[in-house]
Amino acid sequence: MDETRQLITSENIEEKLQERDEAALAFLYDNYSGALYGVLLKMLRDPELCQDMLQESFVKIWKNAEKFNSAKASLYTWMLNITRNNAIDYLRSKRNKNDLQNR
Repeated sequence: MDETRQLITSENIEEKLQERDEAALAFLYDNYSGALYGVLLKMLRDPELCQDMLQESFVKIWKNAEKFNSAKASLYTWMLNITRNNAIDYLRSKRNKNDLQNR
């Protein structure tokens, strides 16, 4: 583990994330990707699709980092909502309907 990553803790993650510290994103991925992937797998039941959706979710988390407010929700809850909404949007999308027809 490099020196920068060791400075990221659960206590300072909000600040580091909002500062656009890439080590903060790596910290989030290392600590939360497994749980978020599990939620996606229960919703979508396609491992390959879940990997894509997980990546899309982390991109949204990174792009919207300044919107996170620990007074409103925990970090995990905030990330879970982004991930879950991403999956719901997919399930409602025309892309999903086309994929189902092609099967």
